[in-house]
Amino acid sequence: LVGGGSRCDGHVEIFQCGTWGRVLDDQWDMEEASVVCQQLQCGEAEAAYTLPRAERGTGPVGLCGVWCAGHEGGLSLCNTSLPEAEGVLE
Repeated sequence: LVGGGSRCDGHVEIFQCGTWGRVLDDQWDMEEASVVCQQLQCGEAEAAYTLPRAERGTGPVGLCGVWCAGHEGGLSLCNTSLPEAEGVLE
């Protein structure tokens, strides 16, 4: 998590292929937030936010979609969509 007020607050980024990338997801909700909070040992998720596209920052995109049920042990166990699959080139 980056850009938040604590280690358990902020925007989700993932590390893959030697680089950090943003997670862009228009349907990010409490299920995905719960998985991230559990994975980072931050307790229960309190809120889940999706920023408007104009406010999502710049830089590499790690994932364009994440679909969790809420009980997975980490984002890697959720269904995900890579940027190339979504046609996102940044």
